[in-house]
Amino acid sequence: MDIRTQSSLLAAIVGLALGLSMLLRTQRARVLTLFGIFTLSVGSFHLARFFEGIFPFSAGLASGRIAMGATIVLGALVPSTALAFFLEFLSFSPRAARYGRRVSWFSLLLGLAVGASPLAELLWARVSVSAWVLLALSFSVSLVVGRMRTSESRIDRIRLLYLAVGAAASVIFSGLDFLGRFQIPFPALGPIVSTLYLFFLSQTLLRLRLMDLHELLGKIASQAFLAAILAVVFVVLTAWVDRNASLYLFNTLVSAFVMLILLEPLSEWVEERVIQIFFRQRFAFLESTRQLARRTANVIDPPALAAMLLDGLNETRRVTHASIYLLAEDRPGFRLLDSRGPTPALFLDAGTARALVGRSERAQLLETVERRIGEIKAQPLEARKSRDELRRLSDVRTAMQQMRAGITVPLVGNDRVLGFLNLWDERVPEAFASDEIAVILSLADHFATVVENSKLFDKMRERDRLAALGEMAAGLAHEIRNPLGAIKGAAQCLDPKELPPEEKEFIEVIVEEVNRLNGVVSAFLDYARPLKQNFGPTDLNEVVQRTLRLIQNDLPRKLTVTQELTEGLSRVDADAEQLKQVLINLVQNAAQALGEQEGTVTMRTLKPERFGDFRSPEMVELQVSDNGPGIPAEQQVNIFVPFFTTKQQGTGLGLAICQRIVKNHGGVITVQSRPGEGTTFVIRLPALVEAEAPAEALPAEGTPMPGTVAAPVREAEEKRSRREKKRRRAG
Repeated sequence: MDIRTQSSLLAAIVGLALGLSMLLRTQRARVLTLFGIFTLSVGSFHLARFFEGIFPFSAGLASGRIAMGATIVLGALVPSTALAFFLEFLSFSPRAARYGRRVSWFSLLLGLAVGASPLAELLWARVSVSAWVLLALSFSVSLVVGRMRTSESRIDRIRLLYLAVGAAASVIFSGLDFLGRFQIPFPALGPIVSTLYLFFLSQTLLRLRLMDLHELLGKIASQAFLAAILAVVFVVLTAWVDRNASLYLFNTLVSAFVMLILLEPLSEWVEERVIQIFFRQRFAFLESTRQLARRTANVIDPPALAAMLLDGLNETRRVTHASIYLLAEDRPGFRLLDSRGPTPALFLDAGTARALVGRSERAQLLETVERRIGEIKAQPLEARKSRDELRRLSDVRTAMQQMRAGITVPLVGNDRVLGFLNLWDERVPEAFASDEIAVILSLADHFATVVENSKLFDKMRERDRLAALGEMAAGLAHEIRNPLGAIKGAAQCLDPKELPPEEKEFIEVIVEEVNRLNGVVSAFLDYARPLKQNFGPTDLNEVVQRTLRLIQNDLPRKLTVTQELTEGLSRVDADAEQLKQVLINLVQNAAQALGEQEGTVTMRTLKPERFGDFRSPEMVELQVSDNGPGIPAEQQVNIFVPFFTTKQQGTGLGLAICQRIVKNHGGVITVQSRPGEGTTFVIRLPALVEAEAPAEALPAEGTPMPGTVAAPVREAEEKRSRREKKRRRAG
């Protein structure tokens, strides 16, 4: 078996494998089907050539005659399938496709007329079929060149240039290989070049990214160079052995060990050198990002780290837009932390970002999203799945356009999307290869870790601050309350009847201010003291109802308090008494903000849409709204800061205590207000995950469900409510 026969067998195996892999794909496009048929025809042709090499026609055997005829017929079939594929791949008009089908039928009939008749034994007939095959394949190459010249996209022109050069090389080397059959000394490179081209063409169809094709060419070059080096090692260690089987076997074993030792470090070195030589921009970007990762390894402040990352990426001159978004705490969505280049949207609301949050991919490429949208639009939208995918992809594209992102990487921490790292080079549609995307992903992971650790550090710092504040509060309360008690006692010992009216008024002022100062100290102690909590499954609707019954008699007559409750709301793991304290404080603040004017305060419960987490934990929302004067924007930043107040008689600890209670419940409290439009405090708490009983197993109304604690909690709440009513009557 000579080298030509062996190379034909290799081409046959690869061609048939590629064709079957394409045809076995489910829901494949028409172009993939035609490519599978094309590769099967090429593989079958080389398989026939392999059998022709095994059973030569010159030996006079019938098997040789059959192999030669099969080679002629299958060879004539190749340009037919090639032309059908390229017409579909290049999106030519139906009229051009009709002419292509006519040429295909002529080629097939010509092959059958020669291969299945005695003409196959005549040299001029075989030469005529071979010339026709090469001419028809050259026409397919001209189609690629013509489409390349008329394409408006630079990326498509470069991609088509690769395909045209590869197709021309395959045709040329196949023609030279045909001349080798007439004892003309040309190497048998036709099958090898054709096999490589088919593989490259399949990658073009599947990946559709020029950067991936660049990377594929780099890997082919590096692997070829590595193979050459290892072959040299093998030849050096075995070539000097002269007909000594044992010594040859020993040296082969030694060379295998040497190649295994050199394989990993040598492959890394070769791949790096190939990238450095052929892809200088990518090499510079990789080096810059690696140095950036080392410089930012010890930075623990998210804003400082964001500035360093964006500056470093901007200095690579591979991005024109760079931005970082972080999850907002005041409302659902993501807020811009920092950016370079033209400023993107300052806030990405929950509705727009939901398509990005709900996807499990580590990175989203705008080019891939737009290409997939085009593919779906080109197909009939009969399946619901296609319509849903098109809607999701359109939302992803809208979000990326608002963030000015060509590639967006979610910042994931603790199974939750904390934000997004966005990069874009608007000068080229395809800016980053897969190894560059891997480096960007590592930078995003590092930033997400820093954000997550900073949140934990803030919690620890808050805990230490409260501990120090508690120790100081205990001593401060002791030092203040003793003099206050003495002052108040001395003032109350004076007989108002024996004093002039103006001095009697001074005594009342002293007692009143002492009581106020004592209230400030008590509030300070409440804030600094660790909370004593009694958690359990709690119904927020019941908390709202009981709070309203508790405070409705103590509110001003001009103030109307209403409730809007959502039925079927999930329970929360909470301390009902502390939640009532939060609601009472918020309603009282609303009453004080309204003053003497008539107003309305509304307490409502609702179930917000899930947002921000991969696991999508369910939340329950509680709102307290009023139609008062509102809170100025400059004050909203500080309303939860301890001792910040705008009231003359306020301590500035009420909202700070509310925030502390809500955070201890694993929730968040935010404010939404505009001057003249009222204020809304929003409390979000994580819902309990309760297993639902089957419908047939549901007990009768009023009967506690087995395995739940709803009834004991309800009884405890009713007992507390009765005790509160007794205390109010006694007071």
